[in-house]
Amino acid sequence: MDTTKSVLIAGGSGLIGKQLTKMLKERGYFVYKLSRNAGKQGYIQWDPKSKKVDEKQLARIDILINLAGANIGDKNWTTARKKELIDSRVQSTEFLSEMAAKMPKLMYYVAASGVNCYNENEQKVFQESDDYGSDFLSSLVRDWETSSDRFYGICPYMKLRIAMVLSNKGGSLTAMKRPINFGLGSPLGTGNQFHPWIHIDDLCRMILFGIDKKLEGTYHAVADCDTNRTMMKGIAKYMHRPFFLPAVPSAILKFILGERSMLVLADLQVSNEKIKNEGFVFKYDKLNKALKALFSK
Repeated sequence: MDTTKSVLIAGGSGLIGKQLTKMLKERGYFVYKLSRNAGKQGYIQWDPKSKKVDEKQLARIDILINLAGANIGDKNWTTARKKELIDSRVQSTEFLSEMAAKMPKLMYYVAASGVNCYNENEQKVFQESDDYGSDFLSSLVRDWETSSDRFYGICPYMKLRIAMVLSNKGGSLTAMKRPINFGLGSPLGTGNQFHPWIHIDDLCRMILFGIDKKLEGTYHAVADCDTNRTMMKGIAKYMHRPFFLPAVPSAILKFILGERSMLVLADLQVSNEKIKNEGFVFKYDKLNKALKALFSK
């Protein structure tokens, strides 16, 4: 009798999904990915907008992981883009909950979410139980997480509020490296604003940890919080590039990026005590340790 567990990932072709797929397979899981394009082995075709999916393999699925969602940072937040950011998360999650009816073996669900869901408060370290904020990202996360609550009564599930993911294969670190590579390393805004972050390996390990322990509830996927100045300076050090230019004024960033500038200017500190109290141990719990590992590969 085959006891191999099957995992289905929505958003499995992205930065996190690729690394997670690798680690799941190393653990002996069989991994399927949802894709709008069919044809490749291990891929299941779906279209959340029109609510269509190839149902043939769904009965095999034991674990469902939802990483779906359009990239928050790569385009200006026009009204149309905001709708796309919301729909790509909420619609896909709602459709996944409907698809669960075709998954009789489904035993666990992992929902990605975002950590940028609180009002700024320089004096506060936010806990998972704190209220949502009132800006666009906060409302996006609220709607996203509410859609995941459709899994209540279907199977146990965990919601991970994911911080800036550090990887040497793309994402935020690649964007931060770009000006430094040209000798233009400098803090952004005051440079004193805190950014929560997590190494991609720790994020994937946390997902596996949640699956193993069948964790339920909301958890911050955050290793630590460091200032923008500390992060940019640390990256410059490992790139062996200068870091002496004055900080880029917030007004310039707001002019260039518009509302999206909050991704680099927001000052946010959050706690990771809840996941650590469950027994999770971060491999990369300090920025220097994470950067050293990423730049040594």
